[in-house]
Amino acid sequence: MIYNSLSEIFDSIDETRARLRARLGGIANGEETVRPSPDVWSVAEIAEHLAIIEERLSKLFPVIVTKAEAGGLERGADQPFQPVSVAEIIERSKREKYTAPETARPTGTASIADSLARLERSREAIRALRPRLEALDLTGVTYPHPAFGPMSAYQWLIFIGAHEDRHLRQIESLLASTKGNESATTN
Repeated sequence: MIYNSLSEIFDSIDETRARLRARLGGIANGEETVRPSPDVWSVAEIAEHLAIIEERLSKLFPVIVTKAEAGGLERGADQPFQPVSVAEIIERSKREKYTAPETARPTGTASIADSLARLERSREAIRALRPRLEALDLTGVTYPHPAFGPMSAYQWLIFIGAHEDRHLRQIESLLASTKGNESATTN
């Protein structure tokens, strides 16, 4: 998808968050910590990983914004938003498996409710920056991603939703495989 405004980006990441929240809210007792194999995270661990990543981004964005403001990157009233996408990153992520750095791995001690609360706090911190983000042209402001290289500030915002969507699909797959294993053992 190509985003033509900051509003589109925020709408998209908020829609993904709503789907994640709804899915995690429907987790049955006992499902949150099931690991089908030692190298696969549980639903609770995936939620914790998402919270870790977004908390980091909620701390990165104020730094990016402050530097952009100091660098005079204000968007002129007549300056259009440059369309932005992460389609290449999403396509690449469908073909590749990634290992989270140690610092982004879940501890396994957080509940889904705790991780959701952390996600909401970090999202509020990012939303609070929206007026400042809208006043700036962050097209050329980049920060490196460990797997994808330099990404613009706008791509990082989009990445929040893409990352959640990727892990939401993993949650769905994990829960489907868990239910399949339960019916196989009960028949």
